[in-house]
Amino acid sequence: MIRRFVFQWFTGGRKRPSGRDWARKLGISHAWLQKLVRKFQADPHEMWRLQATRGNPRFGDLRRARERSRQMWKWGELREDSHLCRRARLARLLEH
Repeated sequence: MIRRFVFQWFTGGRKRPSGRDWARKLGISHAWLQKLVRKFQADPHEMWRLQATRGNPRFGDLRRARERSRQMWKWGELREDSHLCRRARLARLLEH
């Protein structure tokens, strides 16, 4: 979802917020935004296909994706910190 928003920003024309502002609104680092832009410059075909099939991303979609990520992290399905993931998996086992 973040990649789609960055691509929308990147292809948005002249009237767009700065990269730092856009990264802040998305909750990502400016460095990550720049890394994604470099990937789009090298090979934009995948993103154009996503754009054609799914249309413009919406902030409601981003909220739902973030909530799903929080749930996945809570259940130990994401690897952010291996110690926390083990604890989350243990808590999940004890709940069931």
